[in-house]
Amino acid sequence: MNWGNELFEGNEARMDDLKISISGIRGIVGKSLTVDRFLRWILAWENTLPDGPIILGRDARPHGGSLIALAQGLLAYRGRRVLLAGLVPTPTVGVLVRDQKAAGGVMLTASHNPLEWNALKLFNSDGLILTPKEFESLQPVFENPPEVDDYSFVPGGEPFTVDDSLRAHFDLALKQIDPGLIRSRGFRVAVDGCHSVGGIAVPAILREVGVEVIELDCTPDGDFSRGLEPIPENIQGLGKTVIENKADIGMAVDPDADRLALVSEKGEPIGEELTLVMAADAVLGAGGKGLVANLSSTLILDAVAEKHGSPIYRSKVGESHVVDLIHEKKASIGGEGNGGVILPAVQGGRDSITGALLVLQLLAREKKSVSEMVSCYPRSEMIKSKVPASNGLWESLQKKAGDWWPDAEVNRLDGLKWVWPDKWIHLRPSNTEPIIRILAEATDPEAANQLVEELKGRL
Repeated sequence: MNWGNELFEGNEARMDDLKISISGIRGIVGKSLTVDRFLRWILAWENTLPDGPIILGRDARPHGGSLIALAQGLLAYRGRRVLLAGLVPTPTVGVLVRDQKAAGGVMLTASHNPLEWNALKLFNSDGLILTPKEFESLQPVFENPPEVDDYSFVPGGEPFTVDDSLRAHFDLALKQIDPGLIRSRGFRVAVDGCHSVGGIAVPAILREVGVEVIELDCTPDGDFSRGLEPIPENIQGLGKTVIENKADIGMAVDPDADRLALVSEKGEPIGEELTLVMAADAVLGAGGKGLVANLSSTLILDAVAEKHGSPIYRSKVGESHVVDLIHEKKASIGGEGNGGVILPAVQGGRDSITGALLVLQLLAREKKSVSEMVSCYPRSEMIKSKVPASNGLWESLQKKAGDWWPDAEVNRLDGLKWVWPDKWIHLRPSNTEPIIRILAEATDPEAANQLVEELKGRL
């Protein structure tokens, strides 16, 4: 079956709403993500795993509970011991896979996609999302999975609930920082939990290090009241909460709490790029070596690495590519400029819990406010835009666009990136949405905007 061209009868949704990528399998529930396909994908993946239990977790989307119940029953039917983690951040599933010596894990979340979407994020027996090689081997199966009837009943399956499912994650994260140092600052932090799992986890870990927490949208009911990406235009309410409560910092997450964005004590979003900058500053300043970021992450990271005498490495965009390079280079920290901090000592994946602790550790160590800390970094302006990925557009661009700026170095590791000494622009197809992303960075907003407008004009 060619799912990419299939039409749904009775609605306007096409199967191109379905996205099968290294970032997971995501689609609109009941349309591109049907119960039949959901079950077939689960079975196809489970069939590749070694013996052992499987961890199940989810974000707070209303359809998540029903889908997890389906997955639970199906995996028990296949003879698996199913460990139910409940409402937890995505990185917590990876931690639990290792902690419980599980064969793998499933996180049911569509991250920043709209409410009607959901997705399968799959973890291997190392507690990592599928590696590029694992995805490459599974992609043909995911695109044409066997029928449910092809799998037989296996006795012995049974579900169990994981007690205190956040504990193992918290304990690992707390070992990487100095709780006493953070406690000594008496921080007051406003947390925007996005009506999902971050509203449980982030306030809880902050209170363990003596932080006074002001909660905003921390009830995990899936009643999303803002745009789901923690980008500046979506977290203005958090800025107001910071000002009203005289908080030292605001912290916002996305629905599965793997990304973290920050608001200064002045109520101003500082941009999600600076989350990784500050976390890396904390780790490298404490003696860590090796920083990995993707091609679309800020040049400020190069300055932080240089300040601490650490190498920096760049990967393709995508969490699994960053994780692969972290392991290859044995780097102390890595991440993505979307607010995704990856500390391999805790979890090989984006992790807002660890990111929040590292940011507070840095502020406590440097005895600075958020605004003062930001002023220590080189000036930079990044612009993020996108265009619809119409049929054949990306293929055409790959052939024609490379010589658009002959004075720039062209990097084709992931899409097309034109690089100058003090600026760059990156054009690449999204792994999670039917769009082509445009990102540009320069030392001033006019130069960055000029690059984006020039590119759009060429498009």
